[in-house]
Amino acid sequence: MASQWRQKTAALLGVGVLAASALFSGVAPAQAAPFNGTRTTSFADIGFDRTWTRTDAETVRGGRSLYWGPNPWFDYAEFYRQGVNGLRTVQYFDKARMEINDPNDRSYQEGVSNGLLVKEMVSGRAQLGNDPYDAYEYGTSDVPVAGNERKDNPNGAGYRAFANVATTDNDYRDPQRLGQRISTNIDRAGNLSQRTELALPETEIVQYNSVTGHNIPRVFWDYMNLQGRVLVNGRIVTGPVVDWLPTMGLPITDAYWTKAKVGPVEKDVLVQLFERRVLTYVPDNPAGFKVEMGNVGQHYFQWRYPHLGTPWNSPDPTPPLIYASNVFNQEKKYWELVVSRFSAGQTGPVPLTTDRAESVAFSYRRSYDPTQTRILIDSRRGDGETRQIYEIDPQYITTGQAPGGLNSPARRFSFTDGTPPPSGIWPGELPDRKVNEYNASYSPDGTKVVFISERSGKPELWIAPTNGNNPRQLTSNGCVNEVPTWSPDGRTIFWENNCTGSFQIYRADMSYQFSNPVYVEAKLVNQKQLTNNPGDNRYARVSPDGQTIAFASNRDGNYELYTMASSGGGETRLTNSGGDDDAPTWSADGRQLAFASNRSGTWQIYLMPDLRNPANTTLISDHQGESRWPLWAQ
Repeated sequence: MASQWRQKTAALLGVGVLAASALFSGVAPAQAAPFNGTRTTSFADIGFDRTWTRTDAETVRGGRSLYWGPNPWFDYAEFYRQGVNGLRTVQYFDKARMEINDPNDRSYQEGVSNGLLVKEMVSGRAQLGNDPYDAYEYGTSDVPVAGNERKDNPNGAGYRAFANVATTDNDYRDPQRLGQRISTNIDRAGNLSQRTELALPETEIVQYNSVTGHNIPRVFWDYMNLQGRVLVNGRIVTGPVVDWLPTMGLPITDAYWTKAKVGPVEKDVLVQLFERRVLTYVPDNPAGFKVEMGNVGQHYFQWRYPHLGTPWNSPDPTPPLIYASNVFNQEKKYWELVVSRFSAGQTGPVPLTTDRAESVAFSYRRSYDPTQTRILIDSRRGDGETRQIYEIDPQYITTGQAPGGLNSPARRFSFTDGTPPPSGIWPGELPDRKVNEYNASYSPDGTKVVFISERSGKPELWIAPTNGNNPRQLTSNGCVNEVPTWSPDGRTIFWENNCTGSFQIYRADMSYQFSNPVYVEAKLVNQKQLTNNPGDNRYARVSPDGQTIAFASNRDGNYELYTMASSGGGETRLTNSGGDDDAPTWSADGRQLAFASNRSGTWQIYLMPDLRNPANTTLISDHQGESRWPLWAQ
């Protein structure tokens, strides 16, 4: 099928299609994730690795520019209607996003494609499946197509500037201009003007694409057909560097000059938009780097995940440990959130909430932009009785500075205590009685929330987008389900269930029928019970690499900490204290666990700094009052 598509497209183009990349078989297990504890540089699929290595490995690249980027920096299971369980593995690079739409079909280019990212940003619609009309409207992107980020590139044309001169879902075509030189400039507003001094010889138009109706200048056509060193079947050979049609897609605009700030200097840059890539030409760049692939992967990520910041140029986000404590109210009655400062070498907690109402953190939304960090909490701050979910915006927690006595701003996620939802929020069919909602867990990409609700009777798992609209029920077993948590790639949910008189830990895969930022339709499949013993097994948390679960169990009389493989089995006991140890939480690098224990007579927070030596623990909440339920960013 793939070869037939290539032959058909080649005939339409009237040009030869270059030879395909070498074919390989086999799939590597996912290693990376949005936040796997360290900078993501591993490949989520062996096809991604081999596709990148073919052109961008230092052994073959030499003095030419990168086609993908120096390394991957984000991978995830994004919704795609025809994917397995409605998901496909994607991985972002500076210049593109690789994807595996069908992991069972590796017949062409390792099964790797790169998305129609440019077309989507210009049109404003992200495609959700094979049908091009199956899309979600994000709005056109103003991210600059070339040069620095927008905050340092105010005049650079963004993708939306090309909307009126691009072929996306319209019939726009440019006339054939073979032999002419390019002198048209486009500004941020999409206005066109002539810059005759930029009509350089290398901008002479040498190809016209009759499918989409756009002209290609010599400087870009030569780059698209560049011959060079590539890695094929483990051998370095000389040949076409890329098969440009599947790599770049068809041109959707002519080439235009635009002003773009590159580093500290504003320059004239020639740009041309293709379905999947952007080509840029800077005449005064060094040889081998005059023409480059634009940073489309970076641009798309900013458009699709604005709340996650910029992984390619930001340090790994490591928000501090937080926990619940009654230390800040004299009657020691209310659990308030506090920020631990032990990692900064300081003593004493910093108050995060001062509501004089129960507040317990359950999930972070981590971000490479500290101002986008969010925390989901359980709180009775509404009516004093009913557990409800709130999202707090604790921007100061990354610095450990106190909020000046003010409570952290909170946004309601739950409305099952009788509080009317605000205009524009549809929390689904609300019960005619007050019921609890709690244990809300962000998906690792920050777009969805799995939580516990009693609106159907017993505590069951539900899912909703982060705005809380139209939640959908995931479990309906009529038992007690609590403490959900996600795998780092977003494919799997882990939780505890009590149907038989004791809590056991389960896992199940998410299967999506629909998912976008305002609506989610999903169910659980491939459910598996991971523990099976007479005691309670609770508070499961998945390690940042997705391989291990830490949990608490009272199978031997009191609660102790254990680990096991995320697929089940391999259980290892970590603690052996005279009290109860529970609520483990992983550090960002996966090397440490924080947990709560009453081994000293009162509940306090402890640190296990090295899981290879679990007997070595440190008390980190040595203050009056009690402290429980620690949380590091998952």
